[in-house]
Amino acid sequence: MAFLELKGVEKFYGKLRAIKGVNLAINKGEFIVFVGPSGCGKSTLLRMIAGLETINGGQLMLDGKDITHEPSSKRDLAMVFQSYALYPHMTVEENMSFALRLAKVAPEVIKEKVSKAAEKLNLTSYLERTPKALSGGQRQRVAIGRAIVRQPKVFLFDEPLSNLDAALRGQTRVEIAKLHRELGATTIYVTHDQVEAMTLADRVVVLRDGMIEQVGTPLELYDRPANRFVAQFIGMPQMNVLPVGMFPKAGNVYEVGIRPEHLTIVGANEGQLRGTIELIEALGNETLIHVNLGTAMIIVRQYERTRSQLGEQVGVQFDPAHLHRFDKEGKAILDGNKLAGAAA
Repeated sequence: MAFLELKGVEKFYGKLRAIKGVNLAINKGEFIVFVGPSGCGKSTLLRMIAGLETINGGQLMLDGKDITHEPSSKRDLAMVFQSYALYPHMTVEENMSFALRLAKVAPEVIKEKVSKAAEKLNLTSYLERTPKALSGGQRQRVAIGRAIVRQPKVFLFDEPLSNLDAALRGQTRVEIAKLHRELGATTIYVTHDQVEAMTLADRVVVLRDGMIEQVGTPLELYDRPANRFVAQFIGMPQMNVLPVGMFPKAGNVYEVGIRPEHLTIVGANEGQLRGTIELIEALGNETLIHVNLGTAMIIVRQYERTRSQLGEQVGVQFDPAHLHRFDKEGKAILDGNKLAGAAA
């Protein structure tokens, strides 16, 4: 039995059906990440779970109990927001203990819980400071600590790292992953950042237009996307998708996809595709080469420095085993009608 389960959950804003019958089962201790483009409904869905948005249809079950219409205060969930939402006049210790003090928990219990949370988050030496005396990363850790001391059944994170710079995002992402391992808590995390999704999640939920497109482990989504949308949303740079006319013997295939790392630049008279180099992005650890095939642009990723030049005529080679095939509706074709390796 799932620990947290969404059964046909719906959300309406007037006549707009924002969340369209979402079904999802989450196991105890899982780290689930919601990803998708802006406006896909990922934050709305998280807020519905938290009790901050009304559920207009379906059921929300937590540990065998129907909490669909329970107020947020009764759901035994803790949420960490994009904005830190700290009280500026309170110290770190007071911010972290605020919910417990409201619940009239014994002072000695509060002190113990805050102390343990602060130790886990490297905040012990900052307990007497106010938020204005902290860095952005420290403030976010205080917000996380405030959630930890409540010992909820589920942690909810709504894009908690988006206000941090790149270095702090990386550092805090590692801290959140470590914290999850230590606490073993069920966690739902919303982000638009693929690196966060791929590195943190046990399973990723890809959303579009209020519906789930695919649920799976990060590598399942990367290696076996259910459709073109997932194929191009997961992975950076995104998967190259080419018209099927560039490939022979395609059967009912409409488009063909291949990831940049599965392409290789070769001599102008070699490989299955021909084109002209339009852009070279030398990133140090990798090189991204943009090739104009005439009817389409593709990106080739290579992990060594290139001697290729802008405007150079090149061939592009690939292993047909790495091709992804999509029908006219964009659904992945998983069986049969395998493409031949040569270009038309």
